[in-house]
Amino acid sequence: MKNLFRSLFTFILFLVSAIGFAQNENSLLWKISGNGLTKPSYVFGTIHMICEPDYFFTDNFENALKNSEALVTEINFGNMEEMMLMQNAMQSDKSLKDRISPKQYEKLTALLKEKLSMDIAMFDNVSESGIASLVTMKSFPCENMKMYEMELIQKAMASQKSLNGLESISEQMKIMEDHLNIDASIKMLEELGTGSDSNKQMVELYKEQNIDKLLDLLKQASYMDSKAYDEFVVNRNNNWVKKMPEMMQSKPTFFAVGAAHLGSEDGVLDLLRKAGYKVEAVK
Repeated sequence: MKNLFRSLFTFILFLVSAIGFAQNENSLLWKISGNGLTKPSYVFGTIHMICEPDYFFTDNFENALKNSEALVTEINFGNMEEMMLMQNAMQSDKSLKDRISPKQYEKLTALLKEKLSMDIAMFDNVSESGIASLVTMKSFPCENMKMYEMELIQKAMASQKSLNGLESISEQMKIMEDHLNIDASIKMLEELGTGSDSNKQMVELYKEQNIDKLLDLLKQASYMDSKAYDEFVVNRNNNWVKKMPEMMQSKPTFFAVGAAHLGSEDGVLDLLRKAGYKVEAVK
């Protein structure tokens, strides 16, 4: 269950960071200044989950974090109540057979065995979000993985920086429940190992720091219609940018959110510019 909890957290972050379309420089790190700030803050785009050999954290990233007094991620990992809510969201009181159709159960059984060599019995009391999280994590071609949020938190705690979040796990889970169902997991499994498998392409684009092409790729996700886009991306970006000024005024802050939240006219970068801040790539 501990591994399942960890994978759900990873999947939530992975899922909600997946869309956008504006033209930007190739950079994951952006400096925020002006509009009354006495010291700059930074916003960093994460991929959340990556194989260990592909993980990188440049000197620029390290220096920006070092010069910040707070780390703010999408949710506050220092809040144990939030973490318990996430763990509870992994579970279901009903058997999986009672929650999905016989046809879905049969198809999921076959795909789990074929693609991941996993028995459907282990998912019997796991929520749909939990199933999707494990499918996502297991779809990466490696045993040892890195999670950018966890790496950042360890670095921040080692230097006694404060931790905070831009939203609650309840807000994230509400979006998941509204838009993610068992068919999404089936679709992911069907695409795994085919030309439609986006994980490999996503990692390569992330390593290039190409947030625009990354967003174009992920906008094609089967679960993403216009309503889901608004709720996963647009609304959340606007809510975050409303909270960021007070945090930046209080202390220089290193914000770490899914890379796909950075680009587009509805993205964090442009919203900050519209709010009067100077936002520039750090290379």
